Amino acid sequence: MSKTFLIIAVSTLTTFMIRAIPFIFFSKRDLPNIITYFGRYLPFALMPLLVVFALKEVDPFTYPYGLAELLACLLVVILHVRYKKLSLSIGGGTLFYMFLVQIVFA
Repeated sequence: MSKTFLIIAVSTLTTFMIRAIPFIFFSKRDLPNIITYFGRYLPFALMPLLVVFALKEVDPFTYPYGLAELLACLLVVILHVRYKKLSLSIGGGTLFYMFLVQIVFA
């Protein structure tokens, strides 16, 4: 029990420090240009990478032929174009995909 608690405490502290150190380090001065650049462009560069990673195991030659993934991706695009809310797009697409693979194509 105490070993488990120690592992959880160390993991919690490590996660907190990893997230807090940049705020502590940059709180008294302006951000360097490279950090500003990464903050502006890195999320857009990572999105195609995440899509490729999510779809790399889809086999279009076996049932359900990638239909669940295609429909979920289509819903994400539609939700994002319509509402421009990242949480809604990701959450809606994820819930729809889970519904498809757990209920419809099970």
